[in-house]
Formats: sequence, structure tokens, C-alpha cells
Amino acid sequence: MGSYQTGAYVLFFFLSFVAILFSLLMLLSRNFVHSAVYLAASLLSFAGLYALLNATFIALLQLFIYAGAITIVVIFVIMMTRVGVGAWDELLQEQSWFAAVIVSVLTIGLINTVTAVSKLFAKPKVGINTTTALAEILFKKHLIPFELASVVLLVALVGAIYLAKEAE
Repeated sequence: MGSYQTGAYVLFFFLSFVAILFSLLMLLSRNFVHSAVYLAASLLSFAGLYALLNATFIALLQLFIYAGAITIVVIFVIMMTRVGVGAWDELLQEQSWFAAVIVSVLTIGLINTVTAVSKLFAKPKVGINTTTALAEILFKKHLIPFELASVVLLVALVGAIYLAKEAE
């Protein structure tokens, strides 16, 4: 094993550890702004992992869209709603049964995804290796889901503004 390969392994495990660490800190933090910063750090480490895997385009998307734009939107929502920790804990206690159902469904989906991953990578996809081909697929074949995601983010921001105005 060459020194480049050893360095890549060390960097991979370091970035993986950082992603897991900041994800756990985000979940366990009682301060919402700190949680948003931990989220940004975790998303940055994922961008580093994508770059390490030679997925430069995905790494840049992760960096600009998730670590940049989404984190800023989350911070704006936190600052506009001004929800206290006590009120948030009361809300979460009322929704704990619903959260358990959602976690169970997502866990089953994750297990199905992990078991089916070998089928997904059994035959490599031909023609999706350039940014132009990816853009054609994203903006022609999957245009409606792409636009729906932006509408959902806009609705969330408008809802946060409404809740902030209502609280005043």
C-alpha cells in the first residue's frame, strides 16, 4: 500500500469520525444555534468525503447547497421563531409517539436500502460521468421533483416568518 493510499485511508476515517462526532453533537446540543453550527460542520465533512471519492460535483453541491444555503435557512428559522428550549421540549413530548412511528418507518427503509445496495452497483451506469449528462438528467427527467424541493423550502421559510410574526 502506497503512501497516497494510506493517506487517503487516514483522511477517510478522520472525516468519517468528524461527521459522526458533529452529527451526535448536533443531536445532543440544547442550544439550537449550536446545533445548526454542528450541522454545518457535519455537512462540510461529508463534502470532504465526496471530494476524497473523486465526486467533485457532488462535493461542491454539498458545500454550496447544504453546508451553505440550507444551514443559513435553518439559522434564519431558529432566529425568527425564537422558540425556547422549554416550549420545544413540551412540543416534542406531545409528538413522541408520532416520532417513534416515523423512526420505525425510516429504519425499515434504511435496512431495505442497505440490503439492496449491491444490486444498485452491480452494473455501472453508462453516460452519467459528466456534469453535462448529470444536468440533463436533473433538469429534464427529474425537473418536477427538483422544483418541488425548492417550493417546499420556500414554504418552510414563509411558515417560519408567519410563526415569528404571530408570536409578537
